[in-house]
Amino acid sequence: MSKFIFWHCSQVLTLALVSVGLFAVDWAASEDLPAVGTMRVEVSDVSPRHEFVGRVEAVNAVDIRSRIDGFLESRLFDEGAIVGKDQDLFVIERSSYEIALKDAQAALLSAQASLLDAERRLQRNQSLSRQTVPQATLEESQTTRDTARANVMSAEAKVSQAELNLSYTRVKSPIEGRIGQAAFSVGSLVGPSSGTLARVVQMDPIRVVFSLSDRSILDLRAAAGGASKDELVKRFVPRLRLSNNQSYEQAGKVEFFGNEIDPQTGTLPIRTLFGNPQSMLVPGQFVTVIVGDAQPRLRPVVPSGAIQQDREGRFVLLLNGQNRLDIRRIKVSDQIGSGWVIEEGLEGGETIVVEGLQHASPGALVKATDVSASVAAAQAAVPASASTSPSGTAKP
Repeated sequence: MSKFIFWHCSQVLTLALVSVGLFAVDWAASEDLPAVGTMRVEVSDVSPRHEFVGRVEAVNAVDIRSRIDGFLESRLFDEGAIVGKDQDLFVIERSSYEIALKDAQAALLSAQASLLDAERRLQRNQSLSRQTVPQATLEESQTTRDTARANVMSAEAKVSQAELNLSYTRVKSPIEGRIGQAAFSVGSLVGPSSGTLARVVQMDPIRVVFSLSDRSILDLRAAAGGASKDELVKRFVPRLRLSNNQSYEQAGKVEFFGNEIDPQTGTLPIRTLFGNPQSMLVPGQFVTVIVGDAQPRLRPVVPSGAIQQDREGRFVLLLNGQNRLDIRRIKVSDQIGSGWVIEEGLEGGETIVVEGLQHASPGALVKATDVSASVAAAQAAVPASASTSPSGTAKP
């Protein structure tokens, strides 16, 4: 019995030692695998783009002024807020203009009474025979009637003017937009000669203006196959990049294309229109205008450091499901920033090796680490330049 127990314990010990040995071998083998950094191939719009410096302008901007003289009675808006069209902004003291309106209305009633009396006199004189009323008296009655009628018209005009002046005591905004700082406080005397009370600037939509050189115009037309000016407007779409290198979400449209080149600057003025619902674009702001094709050209883009070359041409190393590397032959076209556009060999979504290539070879088993985030950050730090075609012999 004791021999059996000894034999059984020896077998268990042997199996334990074998397991520990196999684990140690696997651990040592995994430590010996070459470490590589990988990333997923992304598909991007690689159509040619042209960049220009643009300036943001308001489509409409209005200086609010007083049309009448008077003291400011109240201010009905918050400085820097959005105001609507026909919204009341200021109220000018109304009492003197209400009195002027009542005086004009009273003068109108007096003129109307005089006209009524003149018409009655004329009718009475006309009803009598010519032997009873001299011709001179009849003509005088007609003149009096016509004068009274003219006085009524004049009084009506004065009433209209008084009503208009009274309406001017409420200063309104003619457009919707953001209002700036009030130039006068409540109690100040204002009038037509006092200057601007406040300024309202339309924020949505908003305009971005930039200039094209004559060479840029020729390049755009060549890229569009000799298209005319109207065809260029339809084919190319303007987009914006802000000063913090952030892309503006909404695309714009060309609003105005100049008809002659400025001889002093050699440029053609262009005006574009952008939606601005969040008021991210502010008049006076400088932005980068990116003019690109309206039809996107989607291609895989890989970092230049991931592309290798041998006698047969360029290739990249792909990571398969077994953590082994496969070779994939590719054809590149243009360089965009720090990456190359792939025309053949990749479709997007593949996992390629971008780091540790000196330790990797086709068919090798590797220890892979995803470095897509760091590669994307490095590519974003490199400004995108105009697309260039690689030479036939140069290595990316």
